[in-house]
Amino acid sequence: MSTDLSGDPELDRLYSDFAAAHLNPLWTQLGDLMPTVPSPRAVPHVWRWSDLLPMAQRAGDLVPVGRGGERRAIALANPGLGGVPYATPTLWAAIQYLGPKETAPEHRHAQNAFRFVVEGEGVWTVVNGDPVAMRRGDLLLTPGWRSTGTTTIPTDRWPGSMAWTSRSSTTPIPDSSSSVPTV
Repeated sequence: MSTDLSGDPELDRLYSDFAAAHLNPLWTQLGDLMPTVPSPRAVPHVWRWSDLLPMAQRAGDLVPVGRGGERRAIALANPGLGGVPYATPTLWAAIQYLGPKETAPEHRHAQNAFRFVVEGEGVWTVVNGDPVAMRRGDLLLTPGWRSTGTTTIPTDRWPGSMAWTSRSSTTPIPDSSSSVPTV
């Protein structure tokens, strides 16, 4: 039996039927789907709090929560991933900055999330209607599909939540030929 399958009208028709049914024959894609050698694009990078905090404070001054700053989250973008907002191909990470009396609107996401509180006092999050106090050093774990929101008390600023969310591996990451910003 010949191993050359190109040009076979029945095979071409089978591939067309696969496409019409939204199916993919994996034997034509194994090289990219299951590589024999890893080819990571994410690169080691350090985001320093001493750099992040002043920019978060500027965002707090310039981007009110009601003017598109919704949760005022600033994503950490790995320089090897072409500018997409992921720390690694499977991890989304951000810092959140809220000023006195600001409230981040309630939202839901499919992923599990965890937040590590770097700075801030007098801040509450609400998870499925239950208030949870957040203080420096706290680690909050939130299962996927839970409603959450954050509120600060009148006198405190909230510069310090690091939110880490695992993302679906089906979201495309640019290939290594994408332009990479210099950091």
